[in-house]
Amino acid sequence: MVLAFRIMRKFTVISITGGSCSLNCFYCTAKYINSMEPALTPETLKKKIESLYQRGVRGFLISGGFNEKGELPIKPFISTLRELKRKYEDIVFNIHPGLLDLQTIEELSDVVDIVDYEFAYSPKAFYSKGLKERKREDYIKTLEWLIDRGPKYVVPHIMLGLPNDDPYKAIEIIARYKPYLLNFLVFIPTKGTPSERVKNPSLDEVLELMRFGSRLMNGKVSLGCMRPFSLKQELDRIVIKEGIVERIANPANNVVKEFSLKLYDACCSLPEELLPKFKLE
Repeated sequence: MVLAFRIMRKFTVISITGGSCSLNCFYCTAKYINSMEPALTPETLKKKIESLYQRGVRGFLISGGFNEKGELPIKPFISTLRELKRKYEDIVFNIHPGLLDLQTIEELSDVVDIVDYEFAYSPKAFYSKGLKERKREDYIKTLEWLIDRGPKYVVPHIMLGLPNDDPYKAIEIIARYKPYLLNFLVFIPTKGTPSERVKNPSLDEVLELMRFGSRLMNGKVSLGCMRPFSLKQELDRIVIKEGIVERIANPANNVVKEFSLKLYDACCSLPEELLPKFKLE
């Protein structure tokens, strides 16, 4: 049974940098973080989370823009998150952290439940970010730290379909570390960014990569929320029908009905033990 995920009422996404990001990824240029709830200070974050919690929200993805070294500036917020974690026993924190140092990862280990880790190791993914003072190998080192010393659940994310990219090696590396889940995103040429003139990736290319990853991960794969609308319905149907994924984010409505998918109000990274509190009836 493939599980389906949509963020609706019980889960939300917060940016601790608002719409600001020091990187200039050619498919984003900060456009994707502009739609997130802003909370630029620890005090604002605390008030926002407490207010949303009182309204029934139980899951929070903490995200935002990165600095030039590819790090989410999370350190000043950790004590606030720890305080809230102790206050609300059923609260769930997910984080999109980037390339954090070991000390920060260790500080997050008892605060954050899930890490959504963008593994931009493949050549095109890495160079498209414009990182400073970084090497591709830093993504492997950070992954090792996260798995060995970080929060319990680490979900690497790999972008598929970037022009002239070869992510096979990145998928192989991820599989060697045996995370509980590998999440695939699909490149979207985005209006207002340098990528807007690039063609959508081909369906066959995306499926070949997902089949490869699913084999190496023994099916512990999810299709994340980022994929071109023009590919969505056919891609969703095929990955479900072939059993390539065990989870899917934001499935097309007719696909939900066709396959009688179970729906959860959360990020698709949510571990199985936390699923019951986010199930949609």
